Amino acid sequence: MSSLLLKDASQVVTAPATPMRGRAMRDLVVMEHASVYIDAGVIKAVGPLQQIEDSIDASVTVIEMAGKCIMPGMVDSHTHLVFAGTREEEFGQKIAGATYQEIAAAGGGILKTVRDTRQASKEELIEIDLKYLTSALRHGTTTMEIKSGYGLDLETELKILDVVQTLKKTQPVELIPTFIGAHAVPPGKSVSQYAQEVIAMMPLVADKAEFCDVFCESGYFGLEETHAILEAARQHGLKLRLHANQFSNNNGARLAVEMGALSVDHLEQISTEEIALLAGSDTCATLLPGVSLFLNYGYPPARQLIDAGCIVALASDFNPGSCMCLNMQLIYSLACTQMRMTPAEAFTAVTANAAYALDRPQLGVIAAGAQADVLVIEALHYGMIPYFYGENHVNMVIKKGEIVAG
Repeated sequence: MSSLLLKDASQVVTAPATPMRGRAMRDLVVMEHASVYIDAGVIKAVGPLQQIEDSIDASVTVIEMAGKCIMPGMVDSHTHLVFAGTREEEFGQKIAGATYQEIAAAGGGILKTVRDTRQASKEELIEIDLKYLTSALRHGTTTMEIKSGYGLDLETELKILDVVQTLKKTQPVELIPTFIGAHAVPPGKSVSQYAQEVIAMMPLVADKAEFCDVFCESGYFGLEETHAILEAARQHGLKLRLHANQFSNNNGARLAVEMGALSVDHLEQISTEEIALLAGSDTCATLLPGVSLFLNYGYPPARQLIDAGCIVALASDFNPGSCMCLNMQLIYSLACTQMRMTPAEAFTAVTANAAYALDRPQLGVIAAGAQADVLVIEALHYGMIPYFYGENHVNMVIKKGEIVAG
């Protein structure tokens, strides 16, 4: 592996720990005119060059960082990356006033993508997804969670998870697979019938996924079915996460806390009582502002969640129906402009806290001993990312100590 010295950056910026809670998310460590020494895929030292030069190997490759900012690689902790086809025709329908639920009831939405994904081969899906991952990497995503869920039958769910395993080996973005067979209910089946089918899949998917997720929402899976599916997942060694409170206040966040889920995602309709429960728990609130932008509905109450003391992360929710965006820099900006998160809070939410949401404490920070996932930003100050929005500010991407883009 390479030995690198990123020398004399305008700023090196990081959250001090994983995770950060509430207003402590603002407490970034900002080092001016600092350097980062990387060896064997690990950050060995950080600080002013004169303070760390004694630890640097003489054979190191030196890269001048004058005028640039260094930050941790961004972690996208909620995506549905593996799918075939697109749904741009539905985009026009939404603009004309159709709701997400109306499109689904007419055979569109998730079920349209399920049909396309069932028909696609593994090779076709890999070709599609490599393009998506290349774009995500160039925009600064170094770690990504990928859910299944566009199969809704055992054969296709396994196919999607196998694609993720192949993608892990063929490109540099670190991938974490999640099984979400309970993403929608296939036509002709009841919720309770299909929930039992999902439970029966657990022994066969458990060695291909790290997490299990459920779309706990009106018209999809209720609290009873969600609890049963997550309990079966836990018995098979899968860690838990949950889609909840997106379209209705359904107490999904309460269930996530009670079951010890690592993350509960969406939360556009979360109640004050559930915010208090989250604040008193170790469950991360993962917010998806790209969805609110795309579907033109209300944003999650980020300020209330943070002010109450919750652990808050941000993610893209990349998917063909509600967020065709792989640019986490834009998600960062939306968090600031639309949810009133400070630039420092949103920085923590796309790095350290997003890593926590994936149970990856060695990621999302720049510190001695951390994995060397590093972005070089073409700016003097990290605040340029949300401020000068719509631009790709990434100059270089380093993953596990290797330069992989830029």
